[in-house]
Amino acid sequence: MFQAMALVLTIIGTTLIYLTRKHQRVLRQRLPAPVALMGISILLAALLSWLQLLTTTAAVFTWIFTAISLFACIPFLTLINKQEHSK
Repeated sequence: MFQAMALVLTIIGTTLIYLTRKHQRVLRQRLPAPVALMGISILLAALLSWLQLLTTTAAVFTWIFTAISLFACIPFLTLINKQEHSK
């Protein structure tokens, strides 16, 4: 259960940070800058959750790996969205 919470916090934090960038194409307009601060604080809460579950080295690695993977995968949501509109 705690692992799921840590994963969800990581997903929410990275999504909020991504949606504040000017190159995002998921929303029509990017979110305001204070949302990025909220995303960073959620990511820090996710790190604390990972630290409760794993050893320090494993927690930091899992946190960074998950965040980087999400930052790489979130832009592909626009491809799925475009395919649904073209049908």
